[in-house]
Amino acid sequence: MFIVIVTGFNLVPQLTKKRFPKTEKAVTRILTIISLTFLVLSILLHYGYSLKGLYSNSIIGVVFILISLIYFVIVKNTWNKLYTILLLTPLIMVSLYNLVFIKKISEYRINNEYRIEAIIGGFLSCGENIKITKSALLIFDKEVFYDYGICLRGIEKIVTVEFNEKRAEFLIYHDGERNPENPFRYQIENINEW
Repeated sequence: MFIVIVTGFNLVPQLTKKRFPKTEKAVTRILTIISLTFLVLSILLHYGYSLKGLYSNSIIGVVFILISLIYFVIVKNTWNKLYTILLLTPLIMVSLYNLVFIKKISEYRINNEYRIEAIIGGFLSCGENIKITKSALLIFDKEVFYDYGICLRGIEKIVTVEFNEKRAEFLIYHDGERNPENPFRYQIENINEW
């Protein structure tokens, strides 16, 4: 499906007779900048660092995909474009994966330094995942704890009851579909996590 879409977009420059060299150059530069930005952010995301904000990583992924599609439509087909497409294809696939499987639903402050986030778990997950992050490097959050096994859906609110160096306790309000205990009392023992 993806290959058909890319091929279709790449046929558009063959159908048009006019060329716009300034536009092609500008789109190529923008694509280079956004591709490098996306690549760096993807590597950081793999190591547990994500941009602060609920939709920051998603917005950059969507912008990257849109600029790539604009590049496919505007730039004439050459060997250089073919090499670029071969380099962009894995990045576009990573972006689509991140948009589908790594989505923050909500985030709540624990204190000035830590946050707790609810994340969509994907197709095989029994519910949302919980992640505790710590502020790092001004614009990033560093993942310090991740739990994908609590099986709660429809998380509406997370309230911090206790958070210290030994343990953490939260009340998680949810839709009650998988677990009738609402709010769900979620406790974590700290074993060099934070």
